[in-house]
Amino acid sequence: MNIQALLGKFKNSKQTAARIGVVVQPSALFFSSAVGNDLPQQVPFDNIPWQEALVKVLRERNISDVSLDVVLHSNLYQTYQIEKPNVPDEEISSALPFLLKEIISERITEIVADSAPLPLSTKRQVYVVSRALIVGLYESLTKLGIELGRVLVEDEIWGHTAGDKSNFLLLQRSKRGQFRVSAYVEKQCAFQRTIRGVTPPLTGVASSVLQLDGIALELQRSIDYLSSQLRGASLHQMQVCCDEEEQQEIVLALSDRLNVKVAALSDSEQESGPILAAMLSDIHHAEVNLFPAELKPKKDYLTLKNVAVGWGAVAAVLLLSASYFQFQKSQLEQELQLFRAQEAEFKQQVTSLEERLAKHKPTAAKVAAVARLKLEIEAKRNSLDAVGEFDDSQQQGYSGVMRSLSELGRDDISLSSIFIDATTLDLQGLAREAKSIPNWVNQFKSEINLVGRSFEKLKIGRNEHDIITFELKTKQESK
Repeated sequence: MNIQALLGKFKNSKQTAARIGVVVQPSALFFSSAVGNDLPQQVPFDNIPWQEALVKVLRERNISDVSLDVVLHSNLYQTYQIEKPNVPDEEISSALPFLLKEIISERITEIVADSAPLPLSTKRQVYVVSRALIVGLYESLTKLGIELGRVLVEDEIWGHTAGDKSNFLLLQRSKRGQFRVSAYVEKQCAFQRTIRGVTPPLTGVASSVLQLDGIALELQRSIDYLSSQLRGASLHQMQVCCDEEEQQEIVLALSDRLNVKVAALSDSEQESGPILAAMLSDIHHAEVNLFPAELKPKKDYLTLKNVAVGWGAVAAVLLLSASYFQFQKSQLEQELQLFRAQEAEFKQQVTSLEERLAKHKPTAAKVAAVARLKLEIEAKRNSLDAVGEFDDSQQQGYSGVMRSLSELGRDDISLSSIFIDATTLDLQGLAREAKSIPNWVNQFKSEINLVGRSFEKLKIGRNEHDIITFELKTKQESK
């Protein structure tokens, strides 16, 4: 087993129980989800950094074992537009700091950058944030047992707040923030500009008319610029979401002054923070994430504590193994003793049986007598077999043969001598003609007692009276 596999066994595989989000605005923090109803929807902060306010409320509410997504306000990051670099898409994020080094004043080691492609363009929209801000936030949350999930930008979230509209203009201002105009094409931010020289409020004061004229002039300039730059996009609608303002009053005023349709982003007069927080919980994929994986510190699993725990576990396993093998050894020793006792008993039985066997061994005289008796029995058995064969041949009977010969009696054949035993049938006689002899022998086939008998020798001659004589012998005489 290699060291990586060993360390992998000690990795913490605990999964976060829930995911929450926080939207950072210039005046307050807005949470998108309350874990167990412990988190307020809005947490204002004054005279302290927003990071401290965030850590404070999380610690006071005992929030832990969650994954936290953070949406940064536009004041906390910078935006640039650059031509798409000639590098693979998976390497763009790592190449961005080097592509920006001539534009930004910070060192490339002090920033974190991410980008998204601009619709209808070959450029990319780049977002830059301080590395110290991200690292400090990560370390503060880690101490509370909270995992920093994603760091998003509000420009991307605003692109999803107009419902079904994918191309639109947005006039937006957060509490304690500045007026900004943005253009969204296919829900991606293609243009943003901070409107300077216009101070809130726009409504409810005597100077509001002049203020409205001023902001309308700046908006019209931006619209004219966008109409020349984004020719493929239809930007004829403007959404308004300005905190601490009468939304409908601004909508009516801008409708009279601009050549685009103007409407409030929210019918319920919601402010920017709650709108972004509500939209954050529905965004599962974001093009821009300013907390890349390489920023997460690599955990050192080869610590003294983990080594001690590992050696303790190994020692426990070895101890348990030794105890188990010792128990097996004792069991095998008991079985061995039992087998040895059985072996000794069997040896005693063998000795006793050998002694008894020695007493039952026959003497040489008895063995010789048995051999003689066996020979005698064998001789008598052979005699009985011979007698039996003789009896069988007798039982088969010569009478049957004689009867069959009589049945085959002919006028032209006359027998003068018959010799019969178990295997032989010899005949002598007289015949009127020589041809009568084979004809008569062929008739043996019709008699059961004569069928199958054959003769090896036929001798034909004439006697002194000139009568044909014949002899039929089963076997030829040896010369």
